[in-house]
Amino acid sequence: MAAPKGNKFAIGNSGKPKKWETPQELQKDIDAYFEWCDNNPIKITYPSQIDKKTGKPLVYNEKRPYTIEGLCEVLECERATLINYEKREGYEDYFYTIKKAKMKIQRDKVERGITGTGTASVIIFDLKNNHGYKDKQEVDTTINTNKPILYKNVSTQFPDED
Repeated sequence: MAAPKGNKFAIGNSGKPKKWETPQELQKDIDAYFEWCDNNPIKITYPSQIDKKTGKPLVYNEKRPYTIEGLCEVLECERATLINYEKREGYEDYFYTIKKAKMKIQRDKVERGITGTGTASVIIFDLKNNHGYKDKQEVDTTINTNKPILYKNVSTQFPDED
């Protein structure tokens, strides 16, 4: 007989208590991550662009990108834990909260790719590994039967056998 739901030995519960008691607590921590990113831009120096007044390289404040890894760092959990909260049995109440956060991160990456403000190869790698994107190739294997298939008549010559 299976353990009753809520029991620490029930299916979907490894016995370790959840890090967040409710999806609202998790959402509060997720919101704190996005707010931190928005309020802490990255300073980027372009050595090839010189300030004419000071003669020093120009420094720009760029919006900090949202990342799964950054979210996990702030939440103090591993990426696997985040995946558990998104998909694992026993965590159903948290599914939407995690999916919504991942969609916001995904949108940020796609917009950076479209506008050219991010490195394309890094964005592609991340979208494939964190957001389920795939490269798709299609191969057409149909034969056009309207045209005859031409075969060359190749005569084979064998060396004389002695």
